[in-house]
Amino acid sequence: MELELTRVDYLDTSVITPNCVKFLPAELPKHQQKIIIGDQDGVIQLISLKKDEVQVHFKTLPGPKVASVQLGGAPGTPADKMFVAIDNKVHGFNRKGKMFLSFDTNLTESIKSMFVSGADLLICGNHVYNHYRDCKDVGTYLCGDTIVDIAGLCPNNTSRIVTVLACSGRVLRILEHSRVRQTIELSSVPTILHVPKGLGDKIICGFTDGKVILYKISHFSMEISEEILVDDPEHTSAISCLNTYDLTGDGKTELIIGRRDGVLQIYSMKSEDNEIDLESHQLFIENYNESISSVQGGYFAANGYAEVIVCTYTGRIFGLTTQCVSRSMSDNQNSGTMNFPNDTNLRIAKLRSEISELESRVAREREKYQQSTQAMSSGLSAIPMLNVNDSMVLCRADASYDLSIEIPASIEYILLQSDVPLELLDVEKNTAVVSFSECNPLSGNCLLATYRCQLNTNRVDLKIRTIEGQHGTLQAFITPQLQPKCSQLREYAIKPLSLHVRIHTFDQNRPYSALTLKGVFSLSEMHSWISNCIPEIPEKLPSGDLCELIFENILIGSQLKCEYKKGEAVFKSDNISTISIIKDVITREITKKRIKLEISTDMHPNCIGHILNLVEPILVRYMKMSQDLKVLQALLELDIRSDDEMSVLCKEWQEIYRCQKEIIQSVAKDRILVERFHGFLTDLYIDWNKFRGTNVKSKIQQFVQLLENYDHDQILQFFGIKNEP
Repeated sequence: MELELTRVDYLDTSVITPNCVKFLPAELPKHQQKIIIGDQDGVIQLISLKKDEVQVHFKTLPGPKVASVQLGGAPGTPADKMFVAIDNKVHGFNRKGKMFLSFDTNLTESIKSMFVSGADLLICGNHVYNHYRDCKDVGTYLCGDTIVDIAGLCPNNTSRIVTVLACSGRVLRILEHSRVRQTIELSSVPTILHVPKGLGDKIICGFTDGKVILYKISHFSMEISEEILVDDPEHTSAISCLNTYDLTGDGKTELIIGRRDGVLQIYSMKSEDNEIDLESHQLFIENYNESISSVQGGYFAANGYAEVIVCTYTGRIFGLTTQCVSRSMSDNQNSGTMNFPNDTNLRIAKLRSEISELESRVAREREKYQQSTQAMSSGLSAIPMLNVNDSMVLCRADASYDLSIEIPASIEYILLQSDVPLELLDVEKNTAVVSFSECNPLSGNCLLATYRCQLNTNRVDLKIRTIEGQHGTLQAFITPQLQPKCSQLREYAIKPLSLHVRIHTFDQNRPYSALTLKGVFSLSEMHSWISNCIPEIPEKLPSGDLCELIFENILIGSQLKCEYKKGEAVFKSDNISTISIIKDVITREITKKRIKLEISTDMHPNCIGHILNLVEPILVRYMKMSQDLKVLQALLELDIRSDDEMSVLCKEWQEIYRCQKEIIQSVAKDRILVERFHGFLTDLYIDWNKFRGTNVKSKIQQFVQLLENYDHDQILQFFGIKNEP
């Protein structure tokens, strides 16, 4: 079963961020509903649709940015009260737009996320969580990780509330009475939380890797079970918004997903009661080429016809309705003319008058601007800062960074400059034309590339491949198609261990090498030095005198454990190159501060063989496929046309001939990965000998040739390891 939805455009507003658009409950079931919208210009407006025209019920003046919009109400009553978070204040509005609440939370940081349940108000900044009941502070929690989103679970017929915090440290923290009761360890960074209506023990979480997982939390025992709802390998863009609603009218809710790359998906939810419907399946998919900020299910355009209201980052609001929308027109084949209904003609005339009025206003403002530039003035011609929606996320599938840049205007071109060697990869959906300029790495300029965009392009997706050990800054100069000409700069740090991600379990059965640093430094200083070396380090120091962080290299699969306290830090890894990079970076920072440091290293002799075992399957497979490709190229020259000619070949060659497509694809896919492995093993050989006090620069070429014809025993002998248990 697939949903047939028709797009209807409603409104254009300013930039909209997630959790800033909500459906007000209708007075009767399946009746038209109103939408509350809060944008980045600080404008709050309540709209509805009447006679195919958008009606604005109330609209505030521009002000500070709106961070979140939530609905609430007294227990047992419809949640028709609108709560809006702006800076560190929460404002409440009723249906008529009258402000009945203006609550100053007195927080030192701005509100980033909010949740309302009855008399309970849950708000979060970047690190601080506050719980208010009837506008009185009843609890506070300081989180070391950045808080991404917040949600509350309320058991039926009780005043008990359980808070769920989605944190950037790849965890969900379950709080009760502002104390952590349980921590759910995650494999990816969460982006959004959603509580399905009527369920007091379930919460849906979206992630940066595109997965959607349902968690069921027992309020009494705090037992947690998880169920993967969506894991689509073809769509791995981050989840930006979630919603659940019964769009088909069969009594079962559908899962509505909005992604950062503009893809909207609708899935049927798994059923626990019906044994036939045990798996969720996709009902609808469409790409709108803009980040989707919000999705809401309800009745907006017509009574009895459910639809999905979609809001994009640039402020476009449109509906996907289940109603069959068709133009009411008659075609006179004899005269070749079309007769429109009277109301359609009136709408067209109104639109034309609005367009002519806007054109005249633009002409007057342009003339005024020209006169001001010609007059003697000491002022500068400039435009305000653009809202840039950008993200740089490490993709586990190909060990590369996905960089997306989006602005609420058409992009003319983007200039990329880097002082660290980077490789730009082709992205299928990127239509921009790229051109490279010559660079001089000795002067600190290793990359200079320009992406010239097509018309009406406000989003660019890029893929960037980094090399561990190389660190610096990537700068993106974004130039929109606006007058006067301007460019906005965004900077992205490329850290030395750029391919490492946070994990929660440490495999004790690996051969680990260790680096121990002792000196006169504080815990916060060491935390700062490590954050300059490894991504995903929490901004705040965790509580306690000892910090412990675990990481994984997504390219190789090696692990790293950091244990540090005041005056001492221990780093353990089964990858010697990781130890070498940390040693170089941190000792450089300590040397700048002229701190006396005691350094000791313990290299495990079995770590080289262990690393070779991690990369060996890919290298051996590539060598075999390369040999098969050479045989295949020779077989293709024979021009085999019949089964009789095929039978002359041996069985091995017949199999190669039949699998020619798989062989070509496998070699092309593995070639880049094998080249990265060769570079990694070369660095490993240099680092291994550096710790032994040996300079092997003269042997590098010989080692590279040995890697081309990979043999495990010969590689170990070249490392100087003869008998490895």
